Amino acid sequence: MAVVGMGTALAVTPDLPDRWKSHREADRQMAPVTWSDKALASAAGMAQVRHQMGRLSRGSDPRPWIHPAYTLLSEQWKQRGALRRYRAWLSATRGAEAVNRPV
Repeated sequence: MAVVGMGTALAVTPDLPDRWKSHREADRQMAPVTWSDKALASAAGMAQVRHQMGRLSRGSDPRPWIHPAYTLLSEQWKQRGALRRYRAWLSATRGAEAVNRPV
């Protein structure tokens, strides 16, 4: 559980290890998702962390104030597109196998 907390903290404060070396704390935090549906709240919290990590990997600054519903829906939209591309690739691959199969 501590590793998850550290990952979440690093998602919004990427220079956290340097701060710890100089005995400083993180200056930003993501607000906890307090939705009544705990499973959905957990999924939204994880989507927030993944969203922040994605921003960091693209060289952008973290934005811990982004709404959890936005990050959850954005992530689902991206996964839907990836699934669509995978299905198209799979059907093209199977079609190519049928054409190249010896009779």
